[in-house]
Amino acid sequence: MDSVFTTDMGKVKQLAYQKGWSLSDLARQANLSLNTIFALQAKRRRASERTVYKLANALDVSPADIIEK
Repeated sequence: MDSVFTTDMGKVKQLAYQKGWSLSDLARQANLSLNTIFALQAKRRRASERTVYKLANALDVSPADIIEK
């Protein structure tokens, strides 16, 4: 079974906005659907390891930086 993580979407949004990105821009940069971003934000969904890596890579941070502790 794949690992799933709760992402710190407050931090993800802050990092995206620091780059001048909207959530739509973030989705595009991370190669994720906007629906995925919204589901993570609403905590309707937890992120797979792959999704965490995609977000972290797009934001130029470590995956550990965007996982809720």
